[in-house]
Amino acid sequence: MAVSKLLSFLTKGSASNVLKALGYLGICAGALLLATGVVVFLGEAWSWDVWGLLVATGLGLVLRTLSRIPLSALLGLVAGLVCAGLLYVYFPLPVTVLGVPSLWIYLAVFLIPALIVFLIFKFVEDLAKLFGMILGSWPVLAVLGFLCVAQGILMLLNQSLLALFA
Repeated sequence: MAVSKLLSFLTKGSASNVLKALGYLGICAGALLLATGVVVFLGEAWSWDVWGLLVATGLGLVLRTLSRIPLSALLGLVAGLVCAGLLYVYFPLPVTVLGVPSLWIYLAVFLIPALIVFLIFKFVEDLAKLFGMILGSWPVLAVLGFLCVAQGILMLLNQSLLALFA
């Protein structure tokens, strides 16, 4: 999956389209790599090279795709709707409160948590976009993909990439 972006640049026609489609499946493969990285980290027998490759490649594949989704806006919308909905269900307001129509109070109860959640998660989203831009670029993903293949072959031979350089 990580090398498919590089191969799609090198090929033309329908093979390039197939490789691009394979690259979009990278989010599933990246999530699987991250889950495997957690299992390797929590397991008793793990090595830094395997864990580092799993996490770096998984983050590159996942963040490249997720950086295009406005998660902060979605989370802000959900937080605002939940707060306004809870106020409406559990503390229904009369038509006017101190001369102010209750619609404006419901709107304020929606906007305040929505904006706070949006601003907090916008920073996190921008950081994820930065890491996704770096780790999700095709040269970095191609190198990570080749390193993963080399590590897999060496693991079949009871070797490691770090053992070759040590």
